[in-house]
Amino acid sequence: MANLSSLLGGSGGTVDHRKEGLPLFGLWGDTGDQNTHMTFRVFDSGMKMVGSPWGAVCNSTTNYRFGILGDASFAYSQDDFGTDLGHDNLTSEGYSDWSKYWKSVYQCDQYPHAQYYTSSRDGFITFNNFHHYDSTFEYDNGWTKINHVLPEGIRPRRMFCNRRNSMREMMVGNNSCAAVDHYDYTSNKLDNTHTYACGTGYNEKNKMLVMVHSADEGSNTGKTIHVFQSSKDLNKVTKIKDYFDNLTATEYFTGTWTTDNNRDMTVAVGNNGWVGFGHKNGNGMRYSAFNCNLGQSLGTTDTARQYIGWQDFNGSTTTSYGANQGAQYYTKFNTTWDGTWGMIYAPYYYYGVGLNGWCMSLENPRKFISVNQTKSSRGNPYLAWGRTGFHGGWSDNTDSQQWRTYAWSFDPTDSDHTTTTTVYYGGTDNNDVIRNDNTNRGTDITNKTGNFSLEESRTGMHGGYYSTCYPVMAQIDWWGNYGNADSNYGGNFGE
Repeated sequence: MANLSSLLGGSGGTVDHRKEGLPLFGLWGDTGDQNTHMTFRVFDSGMKMVGSPWGAVCNSTTNYRFGILGDASFAYSQDDFGTDLGHDNLTSEGYSDWSKYWKSVYQCDQYPHAQYYTSSRDGFITFNNFHHYDSTFEYDNGWTKINHVLPEGIRPRRMFCNRRNSMREMMVGNNSCAAVDHYDYTSNKLDNTHTYACGTGYNEKNKMLVMVHSADEGSNTGKTIHVFQSSKDLNKVTKIKDYFDNLTATEYFTGTWTTDNNRDMTVAVGNNGWVGFGHKNGNGMRYSAFNCNLGQSLGTTDTARQYIGWQDFNGSTTTSYGANQGAQYYTKFNTTWDGTWGMIYAPYYYYGVGLNGWCMSLENPRKFISVNQTKSSRGNPYLAWGRTGFHGGWSDNTDSQQWRTYAWSFDPTDSDHTTTTTVYYGGTDNNDVIRNDNTNRGTDITNKTGNFSLEESRTGMHGGYYSTCYPVMAQIDWWGNYGNADSNYGGNFGE
């Protein structure tokens, strides 16, 4: 007879309450004047509706408001109630054009919160007060957040921020309030030549913390990479100091790494001790993997640890911006639901449309390919999708046609960097995806130098309004407990 722990997905009586069900996403649709019709629905990874969808119709004047437009948190002045959230087109606009920018790829990363809004799995979406927004918002320092590689179904529920020689724990989604904890780890570093932390990653499986330091937060090329391993899990310690007080090994190495802006440096710590470093560079991206395994007598220079030289992005590029144009535009990191693949990415066009990125195996970051989507308007964020994929990026008109998305996925068992990477993807015709021959809808991409150009996938869903409609995707803050429909994250681990 099954016991309770097995029914709940535990092993040996252990249940990790951070584990969520498969990813959900929200979809906003409205009329062109945003006065007569709007809907908000939440879908699961199978494009089935969950939660409590809601919609509203009203008079043709903004004096008659409904749904979320009646929420005072939307904007206290009410001046922006008539602004078109759905139909406004994101092209080259930045964060200050909030009615467009919420469609930017910079809106979301692996953390459960988004910049301009929050939405529960029940379909309750609310916006922040845009009236006060400026570049000192949380995301000005969001680049200091640690990139996590976590077990299956888990997103970061604690937010550690690393800057200079200090690590701080902040409340998730808010860098402006008081720190929860602070620790100066200067004495734990083996070399203090560089004092500006500019990218940090953590792997919960091997308890490895890897951070990059430079001489400034600008374009200085000198880098010191510090590798720490502890007997304590950073996500479980009461105080940050507990992690560093229980270090089992510490090493460092140095290199000269060219960056437009050090705040774009992004770190993905693999399960095998190899670490992927990626960042925006010019209009493209750069990536390389280094052996950060401890105790192998690899020395203190990066040449002995590097898998191959720095790889330049292999897809199409055009004018696009990153942290060099503002700290809030830092390079993003996300992972698949099962934690087997990661993505380091930035926009293809200006501040948020399209996609330039690297996807890498989180078991072995030496296995990586570039991904590319060349839209210059009508973008959407990119989110985790299914067990081992991502999707997003599409906000074109759904009048007389289905809403589409760019969906692709990987083989979760494929971590061999000496072989090609199989990418599965959708299409505009179901008969093309589920074929009448023995051919799979997928393609093999050459490791390191290969690029996958995203393809549209028809979803079968309408956009939210029968006529002109430009749907917008939304991040969901809690996908629900694994195996049930609970919409509330309890904040505990389970032992």
